[in-house]
Amino acid sequence: MNGSVVSYTLEHCVRCMKCIKACPTSALRMSSKNRIVVDDNRCINCGNCIRSCHNRGLLAHGSTLADIENYEYTVCMVPGALISHCSSLEEAEDLFHAIRMLGFDEVVDITEYSGVALKEAQLLAGSSDDMTYISSFCPVINRLIVSKYQGLLDSLLPINYESEIAAKQIRKRLEGKNVGIFNLCECEAKLSIAKYPYQHMEFECDHSLALADIFPLIRKNMHQGRDEVIFSKKGLQMCNPVRIVKDDDYLIADGFDKVCSVLDMAEFGLLNTFRLLILYPCFNGCIGGHMLWGNSFLVQNNIDALTGSKSKQSAKLDADDVYVDQLIKVNKDTRTFLERTKFFSNVNKQLEMLPGYDCSACGMQTCRIMAEAIVNGEKTIDDCRVLAALKEKSNENQ
Repeated sequence: MNGSVVSYTLEHCVRCMKCIKACPTSALRMSSKNRIVVDDNRCINCGNCIRSCHNRGLLAHGSTLADIENYEYTVCMVPGALISHCSSLEEAEDLFHAIRMLGFDEVVDITEYSGVALKEAQLLAGSSDDMTYISSFCPVINRLIVSKYQGLLDSLLPINYESEIAAKQIRKRLEGKNVGIFNLCECEAKLSIAKYPYQHMEFECDHSLALADIFPLIRKNMHQGRDEVIFSKKGLQMCNPVRIVKDDDYLIADGFDKVCSVLDMAEFGLLNTFRLLILYPCFNGCIGGHMLWGNSFLVQNNIDALTGSKSKQSAKLDADDVYVDQLIKVNKDTRTFLERTKFFSNVNKQLEMLPGYDCSACGMQTCRIMAEAIVNGEKTIDDCRVLAALKEKSNENQ
């Protein structure tokens, strides 16, 4: 799955380079017109660049509520990360009614499908004696591994995203209708798991909505009624690394830097004593999604209040509904081994000519990324400002 949900919105950048430095996959560069350009093939939609820009020049966007008009029947899927921010079942029922008032025919809780994904991951990990698996619940983790840790690709569990599992069941139930399925998203990465607006036609979900965009509308509709709903305790626990049932064979890590450290160690076989790595790029897990509001520390105490004695069991589904083939592991590099070897040889030749300061003055994150751009014909050695300054100083001294 490729495609960035991040777009640059300013006319001109102030060239602070914070976003370029913040990107873990070197997906951002500065164009000659002082605008930030995002490489779709490198971007993993982690949102680090968005939070680093003090001018709010980078944004992530999904579909809008106007897309509701394109369908005969509309369903809105609500993730456990949002539900967990309700302090009581009554508040959650109020929330579901407020969402339905936005124009949806039906509002669906998908925690039972979150529970399915977590249960399947635990079963697979428990059946293995010599393999360390990595959970595939988050598109950021998947794309990060595809981009930087390809040695771990075989460790990625082929379990579909909770929103896709849920959307497939909804589509089966409403077969024959012109149904539009919308997913509320707590983070930038999940905006990409839908057909529109990024033309990812392989997905069951039609549209993703950024919670940050529609929260004011939801809040306006609160306290006007309740829709009865029952949640899955296991599904709500999946959103929160603190509440997942502990097991000595599991390593659970949250926060982007910590996750990268775990992947570094896993790639070198230093975590083979664990059977399952459950990784969350957001601090405090999905409940700490960057498009949510409220205190994610307080949210940890809400699960019992939301479920109590009425916890919904995880859905019973066929394997075809839960597992997915190679969707997250697609490698679009079609070059032969010899072609790649020649490319890297040329890159290293250019890199030897560059100063190696990784100053980003050229608009690229590092000298190596600059060397790749030179080999690809996007830059020339003369675009290196350090070399240009040294050359100018040398001319002055002659």
